[in-house]
Amino acid sequence: MIRDGIPADEIEPYLHARAWLADAARLLDLAPEALADELVAAMRRSGAVVVRGGRLHAAADHTRVAPGTLRVPYPHSWPGVEPR
Repeated sequence: MIRDGIPADEIEPYLHARAWLADAARLLDLAPEALADELVAAMRRSGAVVVRGGRLHAAADHTRVAPGTLRVPYPHSWPGVEPR
């Protein structure tokens, strides 16, 4: 959501693809889809997220991150560090 929100119709497929959601659902004895539904519904009810222009955005005050700032490699791409 720090990348100017996420399309509202893509949030549940995004959540379904997260390993942590499947793990949490298993621990709570829920289907991952049910947990994703409840998570999104609870965030909307509480006002933690809002839908603007068809995109889900965090409702908390924040400073947008400049798009170029996020163009960094993921840690698995970082060069190795030689042990001392």
